[in-house]
Amino acid sequence: MKNQRLIKPGSLKVSGRSDIPMFRALDILREVNERTAKGEDIRRMGAGQPNVGAPPEALEYAISMIKSDPRQGYTEAVGMPSLSERIAGYYKDYYGTVVNPRNIVVTTGSSGGFILSFLAAFDAHDRVAICTPTYPAYRNILTALNITPIEIETTPRTNYQPTAELLDQCGKDFEGLIINSPSNPTGTMLPPGEMEKIANWCALRGVRLVSDEAYHGITYDRKAETAVKFSESAIVLNTFSKYFAMTGWRLGWLVLPDDLTDRVKKLSENLFVSPPTISQHLAYKIFDHLDELNAYVETYRKNREILLSELPKAGFTSISNADGAFYVYADVHHLTNDSEDYCHRMLNEAKVSTTPGLDFDVTRGHGTIRICYADKTEDIVEACERLKKWQG
Repeated sequence: MKNQRLIKPGSLKVSGRSDIPMFRALDILREVNERTAKGEDIRRMGAGQPNVGAPPEALEYAISMIKSDPRQGYTEAVGMPSLSERIAGYYKDYYGTVVNPRNIVVTTGSSGGFILSFLAAFDAHDRVAICTPTYPAYRNILTALNITPIEIETTPRTNYQPTAELLDQCGKDFEGLIINSPSNPTGTMLPPGEMEKIANWCALRGVRLVSDEAYHGITYDRKAETAVKFSESAIVLNTFSKYFAMTGWRLGWLVLPDDLTDRVKKLSENLFVSPPTISQHLAYKIFDHLDELNAYVETYRKNREILLSELPKAGFTSISNADGAFYVYADVHHLTNDSEDYCHRMLNEAKVSTTPGLDFDVTRGHGTIRICYADKTEDIVEACERLKKWQG
């Protein structure tokens, strides 16, 4: 033992697949939280989360479930059957679509759903297309799983959304395609009928369609279309974090085709054991309070109108169509060529937090930023006033 050498720190192997970029929106959220805790007066338009929480009566129900069963043990790996039944009922009521509860898997946030579905549907070195600008976790989770992300650039010409025509023209081969309508970061939606065209395009070419429907329910002129209606092989993901305002409860769900349900069940058992029990109780009850959730959407609508009116006065003259979600994506090439530095200066000088576009588009994001309008209306008004003074 005397001659045994200690291994020096830093000399052990670390995985290359864990070397992924930071999630800038969450890094900015951490900084904003630290600074507001010290008393700084910052208006938040960075992290994409509702300023409100779950309706109080739903929270009371969750509290009553804790009191009735303090143990709150594991549920089934795929979630409580009663919750799957409620989600299936929601699809029938909201979309007019029948979903078998056995094809629904409750997950630890939609993030857990991405991991489960990507592992079930794709092998290492498969190629999965993402349509930039896009949610950065798609790229980073795929990379960590040794799946190759293939980028397809969208532009304002296609409303920052893919089209079947664009997929035809991209000249790239892939095994999977991820779409997101309404979109993070742009807030744009597929036009009516395009979801069906894309689903058919994928079916003809043997491409697995993955539809992230996290912002369904938060739309302003029409409902978003679910891929469940148009594809028997698509993977559909959703979350209780956005429309349902349960961000920190970390709960989501998958609607799966028959060929993936057993595989995802086995993966869930081994990777996560089960989703959080108390979060499932809250989610079960929250479907009784859709009126309150829709009132939250009306607040986002009001905030959206304020931004569309006031942002051009602050120099943001090229912004995305805010069809849904609670984001606008602003082209700021005329103001900066370094969106990360620009957002930091905005935070330090104007005391307003936003997110640099590099999170969402590593090629073009140096000249774009994402602005979130999910906070209180009075804070959105104040943020706009600060930006107008700062840019002026």
